Amino acid sequence: MVDDQRVEQELLPLDTLAARLEYLFEKIRPTPEEFGDSDEPGRKYTNKEIADKINSTAHETGVTISAAYIGELRRGVASDPRTSHVRALASAFGVSTSYFVDDAAARRIQEQLTLLSELRRMDVKQVALRQVLADTGLSATDTQLIEQMVARLRAVAEGASPGDTSAAPDERR
Repeated sequence: MVDDQRVEQELLPLDTLAARLEYLFEKIRPTPEEFGDSDEPGRKYTNKEIADKINSTAHETGVTISAAYIGELRRGVASDPRTSHVRALASAFGVSTSYFVDDAAARRIQEQLTLLSELRRMDVKQVALRQVLADTGLSATDTQLIEQMVARLRAVAEGASPGDTSAAPDERR
């Protein structure tokens, strides 16, 4: 299916520890509970914030790490971290440790993060509709057409004129 090919093309190769770690920094964002509502929503973690997360559990795990070392791992300057550091980084980002060492696990997590990004970007109902339509065997073009029809019907139901495309900006391509 066309959509599956598009997703496949969007998945970057994660062939090094640095690439995998950088991918997590790109895709996983701090929650408001972690850093307060006053922080910029949607911003990326800093090396220091991840180091602080890891170091805050050092009394339980015995693992500490510096922001500078995390930066070296991200850049590939350091490429052979201790197992305890890999576990701590995985825990800080909320992923399985296998993400860093198993290509299949990294691919699955990458696909899950891509889906999560898509769910956040779109209305979850639209994602559910797309999945149902895909399960029926409709082509990507047919699926897109039905999504546009649903968006137009929703706009009419909300009082917009049928020709008004401003009610469904995500549908314009």
